[in-house]
Amino acid sequence: MKINNIQIEKLYEFTRKHYVEWYDLQSELVDHLANGIEEQWKEYPSRSFEDALQVEFKKFGVFGFMEVVEERQKSLGKKYTRIIWSHIVGFFKLPKILLLGLFTALTYYLLSNTDLSNEYYSMGMVVMFVSYFVFLSVKNYRNRKAKQKSGEKKWLFEEIISQHGSGFGIGFLPIYLFNILIPNRTNFTELHPYILVTISFLFVLLCIMIYVMLVEIPKKAQEYIEDTYPEYQLVD
Repeated sequence: MKINNIQIEKLYEFTRKHYVEWYDLQSELVDHLANGIEEQWKEYPSRSFEDALQVEFKKFGVFGFMEVVEERQKSLGKKYTRIIWSHIVGFFKLPKILLLGLFTALTYYLLSNTDLSNEYYSMGMVVMFVSYFVFLSVKNYRNRKAKQKSGEKKWLFEEIISQHGSGFGIGFLPIYLFNILIPNRTNFTELHPYILVTISFLFVLLCIMIYVMLVEIPKKAQEYIEDTYPEYQLVD
C-alpha cells in the first residue's frame, strides 16, 4: 500500500496542528511519516492510516516535533551566523578595509576630544542596537501579517534571515568587550591611546554588524534562501 494525495494533505495538516508552521519542515516530516506508515503497512496491511500515523508520531517522544524544530533552528541559526561573519570579514579586505580604518580614525578623533565618560558611550551603543532591533521587530511583524494575508508558505531560514536570528547576540559582542576594557565613569581623555583606538574600532565594528544585517544580507536573502531550498521558487 502507498500513501495517496489525500493522505499526504492530512499529514501536512497534522504537522500544522502540532505547531510546525514552516513548509520546509512540514515537507520533511510528512516524508518521514509517510515512509514510516508505508513500512508499517508492509507488516500490518490492515492497520488504518490514522492508527499508523499515531504509531509514527509516538516515535518522536513526549515533545512531539518540538525537538526536530529546535534542532533545525539551531542548524540554520549557525548557518546565518556564518553568513554574518563572512560579510564582516569582507570589511577587512581591500577596498572596504580603507573605510574601516577611516571610520575608526574618525571615531578615535571624536572620542579623544570629548569630556564625556564612557558611561554615555556605552549607553549610546546599547540604545543604538536596541533601537535597531525594535525597528526590525515592528517591520517583521508587519511582514508576517502581510504574508499571512497573501497565503504564502513560510520557510524557516527565510524567517531566520528576516528576524536576524542570532545576530542580536553577536551584535552585543563589541559592547561586552568595551565594558571589559575600561571601568565605569572613566573620561575618554584619560585613556591610553591604544585603548581608545580599540574602543573606536569596537564601535565601528558594531556599526558594520548592524549594516550587514540591515542592508547587505537582505540584498542577498533570495540567493541564500534558494541555496538552502532549491525548490523555493517552484513552490512559491
